[in-house]
Amino acid sequence: MALRTEEEYKEGLKDGRKVYMLGNSVEDVTEDPYIKVGVETAAFDFKMGHDPEMKALAVMKDRETGEEISSYFDIPDRPEAVKERFNLVNTACSYAGGAIPFVKDVGTDLLNALLALSGMLDDKTYRDRIISYRDYCARKDLSMAGAVTDTKGDRSKSPSEQESPDYYLRIVDESDDEIVVSGTKAHITASAYCDEVIVIPTRNLTENEKEYAVAFAIPLNTPGILQVCRPNFRYENKYLFPRPEPHKAHVESLLVFDNVRIPKERVFMNGEWQFAQALAYAFTAFHRFTAVSYKIPIIERMAGMGMLIADANGIEKASHVKEIFVNMIKYVETTKALAQAAIAKPENFFNTGYYVADRLTANIAKLYFASNFHEYVRNIQDLCGGLLVTQPTYQDWQNPELRPYLEKSLGGANGYTAEERLKLMSYAHHIIASDFHGYHETLTIHAEGSFAAQKMMMGLEASIDMYKDLARKSIGSNVK
Repeated sequence: MALRTEEEYKEGLKDGRKVYMLGNSVEDVTEDPYIKVGVETAAFDFKMGHDPEMKALAVMKDRETGEEISSYFDIPDRPEAVKERFNLVNTACSYAGGAIPFVKDVGTDLLNALLALSGMLDDKTYRDRIISYRDYCARKDLSMAGAVTDTKGDRSKSPSEQESPDYYLRIVDESDDEIVVSGTKAHITASAYCDEVIVIPTRNLTENEKEYAVAFAIPLNTPGILQVCRPNFRYENKYLFPRPEPHKAHVESLLVFDNVRIPKERVFMNGEWQFAQALAYAFTAFHRFTAVSYKIPIIERMAGMGMLIADANGIEKASHVKEIFVNMIKYVETTKALAQAAIAKPENFFNTGYYVADRLTANIAKLYFASNFHEYVRNIQDLCGGLLVTQPTYQDWQNPELRPYLEKSLGGANGYTAEERLKLMSYAHHIIASDFHGYHETLTIHAEGSFAAQKMMMGLEASIDMYKDLARKSIGSNVK
């Protein structure tokens, strides 16, 4: 099967899946006024493969058949694959106008993690299943969501100690040819408009929690799967000035599994509790670097927006504004430098033959980006002034009685007309002062792992013994 077009991708979503938005059942996710924005954002992954300027990056040859498949399905079995992955994800985000399409990167990060785990387990059955599933998705050009995080309930308790067993997804029955699972996964990006979902455990488990040690893949229209979605901003945009490119964003789902039957050929972990945390760790090794890769085009655009606003406000030469510019540049370029440093030291992940970006540096990059994002936004808000939140709406601009007053009172410096200045402020409002911005700031903290998760990984990956040895040499100590 050839690479799908965006129209074929959208048509494939009309498959009877069970999705709810604002309490109502959604018949067609491609037409729902909230979810369709995510569908259009995801569609850029399918546009890239047919764009002559993007094809060299977005398309590769299947190693067995020679047919064209998405480059997301490349197997990272060589060091240079790390840089190639960065270029793909980074460019995809830029191509989509500052929003990662998000329907192949997470899924293939999970497939890479599963392959690495199969190498650690030395299990040929699982490895063959994973490769077969990867080939199936690549050759049908499918989109894949990743379901990792459980709802967790009381986080001080393990899965088996919870008041409700559905706080964590688990196996509830098994036969020779299938397993049956129930439970709930949370914060699942784009699953409402993906073809498949790949599920893995979210944490370490004990021997009496074998039923929670499960990994599998299944179509999202499978009976027993239900999705509860919420909008993350007002998609009708009735207050905002129109822009040449539409708004882009994604929708998350609460993903409920109610006695869902999973064929054994789609099962990649089944009770191996000792390796549940290792699988989650392997996923973060791949996906945290994906996070850094796609964040860069977003913050580059935001820097440009802040600088244009300073021009429009006539404050670009003020000393305190120049200092803000320096801080913005430092934030963007340090994030980029950390990403490049992680690329420069690819690691053979636990000698499995699959390569990841340097794990310590990738975690530092994600932590640096996320922990400084709020201050970065505050600086841009400072450049905007009060007009950021008090600006007239697009309806006001369209009113012929009001427009003459707005035209003569809201023009800016450096040749900015009132319309141009209001368009810029309208865009800034959406990005840094709207309900969507609140969603984005929270996402920056928690997506791809919390601050605590990155700090924990840094503690595990840092060369602490080397640091101590250097200090011991300085004082001539042999104490271990």
